[in-house]
Amino acid sequence: MRSVVFCASIRFRNELADFVNRLQAEAAKSGRHVHVLTPNFEDDDPKLSKMEEKDRLKDDLYRAIVAGKVYDHLFRKVRVADVCFIFNKDGYIGANTNGELFAAAVLGKTIYALEDKTLMGSYPHGLYEEPSSRKFIHDIVSDPEELLKRLH
Repeated sequence: MRSVVFCASIRFRNELADFVNRLQAEAAKSGRHVHVLTPNFEDDDPKLSKMEEKDRLKDDLYRAIVAGKVYDHLFRKVRVADVCFIFNKDGYIGANTNGELFAAAVLGKTIYALEDKTLMGSYPHGLYEEPSSRKFIHDIVSDPEELLKRLH
């Protein structure tokens, strides 16, 4: 059994959940087990997913818990997983996801991404290409079925 940690912006929480559900369904159908680790978005106010990070940080509750969630994701999930999957829909990676990507690289993890581009900045119109992040991604895996093949 291999484990995979997903790293993504809260902006794509629903799309990430769909991708993970498809991965788990495909694994169950083929009789394989994959240990999946995901970001803890469950307690976050859904309205936060539509906001820019600088605006999310104006929310007192979000500001109080975000650092702990990132720490938890890095040390309890990224650190222990076999594979890191960057869920960069539309090429977008936020600051926290970029940090998780760099941590996975330092730890020697295999890193896959959903899309080839690594775009940072204000989503969707103020984005710029971040070439150093792309350098750490081993390969692009655009669907759960392909990811499952890579995990076994």
